Amino acid sequence: MKFRSLGSAAVAAALLLGLVPGAALAASPEPTDTPAAIDTGSPEAGAASDDPTTAPPATVTKSDAGAAADDPTTPPPTPPPPTTPPPTPTAVPYALTLNQPAAAWEDRPITFTGKVLNGYNGLYLTLWEKVGTTWVMRSRTRSTTGGAYKFVYISPNPSKNLFRANVGVLFPSSNGGSPDRTVTVLNRTLVMNKPAASYVVVSGVKMTGRLTPAEPGKRLVGLQDRYGSGWRTLTSAWIAPNGTFAVPVPDNLPTTKTVRVITLGVGAASVEASAYAVITIKALVNARVFAVTTGLVSKTYRAGCPVRPSSLRRLLVNYWGFDHVVHRGELIVRDAAVAKMISVWTASFNAKFPIRRMQRVDVFDGSDIRAMAADNTSVFNCRQVTGNPYALSPHSYGFAIDINTVENPYLAANNVWYPSNGLAYRNRSVSRPGMLFSTSTPTRSLRSLGFFWGAGWSKPDYQHFEPK
Repeated sequence: MKFRSLGSAAVAAALLLGLVPGAALAASPEPTDTPAAIDTGSPEAGAASDDPTTAPPATVTKSDAGAAADDPTTPPPTPPPPTTPPPTPTAVPYALTLNQPAAAWEDRPITFTGKVLNGYNGLYLTLWEKVGTTWVMRSRTRSTTGGAYKFVYISPNPSKNLFRANVGVLFPSSNGGSPDRTVTVLNRTLVMNKPAASYVVVSGVKMTGRLTPAEPGKRLVGLQDRYGSGWRTLTSAWIAPNGTFAVPVPDNLPTTKTVRVITLGVGAASVEASAYAVITIKALVNARVFAVTTGLVSKTYRAGCPVRPSSLRRLLVNYWGFDHVVHRGELIVRDAAVAKMISVWTASFNAKFPIRRMQRVDVFDGSDIRAMAADNTSVFNCRQVTGNPYALSPHSYGFAIDINTVENPYLAANNVWYPSNGLAYRNRSVSRPGMLFSTSTPTRSLRSLGFFWGAGWSKPDYQHFEPK
């Protein structure tokens, strides 16, 4: 008995020292006899281990895993791998084509076409242009049957511009986009030719130039002058098929203007404007003399007249109108009277003496009555004296002149005042524009050149001057 107790104690000691595997001890058969009584003092470890009614110590009842952990020959257990979440499926991007657009002018539409390769219908698409380092949305559309799509955009930026089509409204798009396309946007130009150093009033002044490229029949060009802090349009003209233009300048007043030309009838993004220039228009009588044909005096000349058309001249001069602007006048005069007439009308123009109208009497079908009622200033008219059918008018010779016939009426030999719409001007005590007096520039000029004024006759003719 004592030997057994000692053996048990030795085994327990060996377990404490880790010399005997716990599993081997657990497998040993327990004795079936009842052990002898022992001292009731401090219990022995061995006695406790041999008592089948006493719970074995913790070292004996360790699990296999615990025993293995205490066994230096058993490797530690492998920890389980970390849990990895399943991958989130990503949307498959749409593939887009973008056809290469042709070069276009800056104010003309550029058409972009392409296709969604999977043929998706109704896909929301956007067109983007690279401006500097930033992409800017330019147009929107949706794909149609078979995935086809189209954008139309007018670019205001003449250069080589980069474009891309995208799915959706974000840039860049995670849902797909097209390849980039470089589009050449050509620069339309409007050039105004350099004006002359100066022009003469009512000489048909025009500003000329060219639009590139030409668009026959589709473009208007306007002439503008600087007005305050901006510009105002004065006149306009169509551009010729070859792109050239000639736009008239309002030239009925002497002036100095800063002008430019600009395309009209287009959107704001398509407007072209030329560089500006300064033009000067001078006030001159600008007399011009031409030969007279029979056709030019078909209503005022007939066979038997004292002066043939070959002895007459067509004289063009400028005059100031009652509207305070310059007009171009026409007189038919005797060739020998041309120099005197130019002198008279130069002085009258410089004095700004107003003339209502200055046209050859053929415009009024040769009728002196109609010409006077129109307040016309004229010279040649081969006819009888108005109010005296027995006398040949001094106007038949191409020297006599009538001026402002309404403001300066005439009392005929039959005691009738002509024209009837000039009766209010019979009263010469009240000075009004266009009336002739002894101090008027035309009166003084004609008298200095040897003309007689009809105002001194007993039947006054305030409009009439003829050589003495």
